[in-house]
Amino acid sequence: MSAIKTQMILAGVGGQGILFSSKIFSELGLRLGLQVVGSEIHGMSQRGGSVMAHLKLGAFHSPLIRTGGADFLYSFEKNETYRALTFVKNAGVCFVNLPDGDGLDPKIRNHLKRKQIKLKTCDASGEAARLGSIRAANLVLIGYSFGTGLIPFRDKDVRAVLESVSRREDIGRNLKAFEFGLKRAKP
Repeated sequence: MSAIKTQMILAGVGGQGILFSSKIFSELGLRLGLQVVGSEIHGMSQRGGSVMAHLKLGAFHSPLIRTGGADFLYSFEKNETYRALTFVKNAGVCFVNLPDGDGLDPKIRNHLKRKQIKLKTCDASGEAARLGSIRAANLVLIGYSFGTGLIPFRDKDVRAVLESVSRREDIGRNLKAFEFGLKRAKP
């Protein structure tokens, strides 16, 4: 597993669990013996401000991802997808909290097609609401991404990380949300 080398951007707004999601992937990388380098960029200091985390797992030195360098974009809010899309490399993958790709501007869909960027959408907010915890939308989207088979990590490793980084009272809910997303992606 130590041959893994991946760069990801996690983008959204305050209150969507961007920093917690970054913590999950950081801990996952550490458990797998990978170098972990990252940086977080916060917008407004209140709920609803833009938040972006740059995360590199593997042999990297600088924390920020250059334009066109990210293998993966996790976007927990549609407008943040537009803001962060320039970071995704050709043939990268975008996981977006959106009921379907038709909700994106046609110019963005054309850009994705030109750059051969895979767009994977999941109504993570809707699914989390159905679970009774809108705050778990980030975990639904992460679970969904693992279910697609496009992520170079094993879902069993994420389960172990979730058990260790979640508050005791949130472990069950967090695992349930992750599993829910995982199942949504599998046929």
